[in-house]
Amino acid sequence: MSDIVADLLRLSEDPNADARSRRRQTMDRLVQALLAMADSEFGPEDAQSRQSILHLTTIIRDMTERIAEADDATFSAIVREAAMLIRSLERRRADAARFTVH
Repeated sequence: MSDIVADLLRLSEDPNADARSRRRQTMDRLVQALLAMADSEFGPEDAQSRQSILHLTTIIRDMTERIAEADDATFSAIVREAAMLIRSLERRRADAARFTVH
């Protein structure tokens, strides 16, 4: 999943796209990454965590255009926060896996 963080921080694969398009692509990737995490990483016992991620995903999806139009500092801060969230979820999953009996 850390590849997603690197991808978010790299912004866009398309160097010819304008800044707004790259930012939209970044937010779309963030939404996709969070949805994938919510679908695959949380079991029935983590329903509240999954629901929180889905709620956040809905907010980001609804605000994508406004985020894409934000100033550079604001957009960078949003991407950094998203990267920290994903890393935190990855650590939580890794910690939980250590204590799970297979």
